[in-house]
Amino acid sequence: MGTSRAILAFVWSLVAALGAIGQNNLEAEKPTIEKVRDLHLPYVAGAVPVYYSVGAEARALKYQKAIIGCQQWYDQQVGKHVDVTLAVLNKADWEKVTDIGYPMPSNVGGWRSLPPAGVLVPARFEDYPNGVDFTDDPELLVQNIAFHELGHLYAHYLDMEIDDNLVAELYANIFMVAYVRAQRPDMIVFLQGPSPKLPPKRYTSLEDLQYVAADVGLTNYGWFQFQIYRLADLLLKDKPLPKLLAELKKTFNEPVQRPFKDVAAKLEAIRPAIAKEMGDLWKPTTIPDAQPRPCKETASSGKDSDVVVLNLSLKAVKVTSGTDAQVDVPANAWSMFGGHSGELLQIDTGSCFVFGDEPSIARIPAK
Repeated sequence: MGTSRAILAFVWSLVAALGAIGQNNLEAEKPTIEKVRDLHLPYVAGAVPVYYSVGAEARALKYQKAIIGCQQWYDQQVGKHVDVTLAVLNKADWEKVTDIGYPMPSNVGGWRSLPPAGVLVPARFEDYPNGVDFTDDPELLVQNIAFHELGHLYAHYLDMEIDDNLVAELYANIFMVAYVRAQRPDMIVFLQGPSPKLPPKRYTSLEDLQYVAADVGLTNYGWFQFQIYRLADLLLKDKPLPKLLAELKKTFNEPVQRPFKDVAAKLEAIRPAIAKEMGDLWKPTTIPDAQPRPCKETASSGKDSDVVVLNLSLKAVKVTSGTDAQVDVPANAWSMFGGHSGELLQIDTGSCFVFGDEPSIARIPAK
């Protein structure tokens, strides 16, 4: 996101002024799993070695056993082994090794992340916003999410990496759902949709998730994951995992983020009834359109915000956000830009858009 790049640029300029940029840059580039090792936490060896925060031993051993079983099954299905390290961390240890907000489970050493590969899960999923509303069994759900994160890593090492948020999450969940259906009947309940205990959601279309990903908010993002579980389960009906993965890899083979209508059409070609089966999740985005404004600087509130440039025209456009480098958005494609509420986003067509208090879409119409 532009916001994080701008902040990093500011930080590095201060570090340079202090004459310490070299040492700090090396630390910033250190792989996450190496940072975990440097904490000298309790450790248990195994096919999936695990590091864990003090007090998290029981859960760490349970999660280690679960993820080893999942790893072995993935290996058998795709004919490839991925070495993985597990880290079960409390908030204090988590914040020493990653900028990913606690307690968001994550994978490292794959997409835009330095190896070795790893899965990070919180010592207490109960700390997740509305965590108690997601499930009555947080330990079981964490194992389920770990299978999902492991799926991300297998997709990466099978050369199925993709920048599209929705498709990337779908890949990870297809791995997880296939394993649950085959080996973990105790987790079938998670494939039936999100808990009705969760509060009302602001974002409800898969197109919303595609464009702004986790910026929908942690609880809303978790709700979306359960919906993608359903989507993955439908796509796997009467189709073995290797066959579906091959089909998806062939279908989504462009290095360009296409609009939801294109992604939806491709998924419907794989399973013709999918739109009807997913219901309201297939409806158009609920993200409001940004309106073109005069290209004049306005006061910034400092609040983080997103603008999605949805280029429906027949040619690429160049987009400038703040001091970030100019970005090309190809024809019939989209890209998300981060900034602060009140800042300008400039398009080389002559249009300007202003970051609002919530995500918005700057549409470049077809001509």
